[in-house]
Amino acid sequence: MIHLAVETSTEVVDMSLLSEDKVLVRLSVFRPGGASEILVQGLETLLAMAGEKKESIALVSSSAGPGTYTSIRVGHLFCKGLAFATGCPHLVVSPFLVLAEQAWASGGRGEEFLVVLLDARRREVNACLFDPSKPAAPVSGTGETFSGRAVPPERVLENLPPGKGRIVGPGVVHLEKMDLGREHPLLIHDLPGAGTMGRLAIRSWRAREEGDVPGSTLLYGRDSVIA
Repeated sequence: MIHLAVETSTEVVDMSLLSEDKVLVRLSVFRPGGASEILVQGLETLLAMAGEKKESIALVSSSAGPGTYTSIRVGHLFCKGLAFATGCPHLVVSPFLVLAEQAWASGGRGEEFLVVLLDARRREVNACLFDPSKPAAPVSGTGETFSGRAVPPERVLENLPPGKGRIVGPGVVHLEKMDLGREHPLLIHDLPGAGTMGRLAIRSWRAREEGDVPGSTLLYGRDSVIA
């Protein structure tokens, strides 16, 4: 299965072409002005590099958000249009899940918690809490702070679980100059990658119920991502 993954939740437009779980080619461009000028040419470049045709694409995925509002919407509409034109399914994947997956893949450090932190702008962040013993989904019942809604970064620090932890994602830039306390968590600046997003999309597609199509709802950071 040839799969196009397009991650546009940050200022970096990241695109990957995958064959099943394997990344064939990747294109990553820092584009603060938005993704609209990158996507068409980026797709043509990926297909040429991989020796594939647009008609061979059997699955398309894009970011569900939250993140950069305009780029998320542009990426979503581009992928939705491509899926319609080629007759293939279109899935969306949360950047929270992508960053958590990348954190697990980098190896455990004996942490008792993982926080994924996105940059919500306006001096705010979007946060989700993960339990290393149950890594597949965010911890529910954690209140507004870790619901994915936009909150002040100070609130995240005030509500961290006890013990050793790690905070990953583009939102850590808001914490770097703050007093993190004596037992402060490890801060890792990371961006959600299209390759990881693509693997999660394929996993979701394979695990779907017969006749069921995974959702494609976008989140822009003012609503909860926790069911």
